Amino acid sequence: MTGRPALVRIAINIVVFIALEVLCLVMIANNSVVQRYKILGAIREAQSALWHRTSEISSYFSLKKDNRLLVQENVDLQRQLNMYKAMSAKPDTAFVHPAGLYSYMAADIVKSTRGKQHNYMLIDKGTRAGVSEGMGVVTANGIVGIIDAVSDNYSYVISFLNTEQSVSARLTKSDHFGLLRWEGVNPHKATLTEISLNCGAAVGDTVATSGHSSIFPADIPLGVISKIKPVSGLYLSLEIDMFQDFNSLRHVYIVANKDRKEIDELELEEGEGR
Repeated sequence: MTGRPALVRIAINIVVFIALEVLCLVMIANNSVVQRYKILGAIREAQSALWHRTSEISSYFSLKKDNRLLVQENVDLQRQLNMYKAMSAKPDTAFVHPAGLYSYMAADIVKSTRGKQHNYMLIDKGTRAGVSEGMGVVTANGIVGIIDAVSDNYSYVISFLNTEQSVSARLTKSDHFGLLRWEGVNPHKATLTEISLNCGAAVGDTVATSGHSSIFPADIPLGVISKIKPVSGLYLSLEIDMFQDFNSLRHVYIVANKDRKEIDELELEEGEGR
């Protein structure tokens, strides 16, 4: 208990000292024009130094925030792109996604279009970085497109904002899947078709990649249901508000399936044999 009164006395002494110093400065300034300008100049210099320091601190914390966002995006990507489950670990599981099936490479967008029916983008990675045609392009907020052509240092990406582009997607609650495509109007919305009428879909439900392709891994969140429309006696058409904002894209990740060549060769062989 003896420490607290001592701290109070110290605080009071400091306040009194500062008050006396301010009073002295005011008295000096009132009695001397020269001293007044000197004091005002010192105050302005102190203010400038304080503002400069405040600006540096603000920039520092802004940079820290940007770094945190980048780190979080990397964490989200790693989490999303490694979510391969063994079908509740049942012994009669039909398929299991092995860990490490996909690899990822960061890239920057150097050019893109958004106002067309068949949009595209150029990214700054090519064959020298190991990129090849057919690889997917994603971010932490969803899919971006598919690489259609490559040069030594660049890749041409067919954007998801292309009326001829579609991706296999599923309802995360029920695992019902269909085709997600952009309708060519609103860059923030897409349509999920071929969904069974009895899927139990509701507005606000999340849609993610199904994993039923060799391009994109499963469980990448794509968006949420905003409207539900029956299109026949058996199917629904779902309007999806996409998580991906194509208007602010700058950085992307190229995703490569390590077994894609083997899968494609097997599919080609089976297709030719039928």
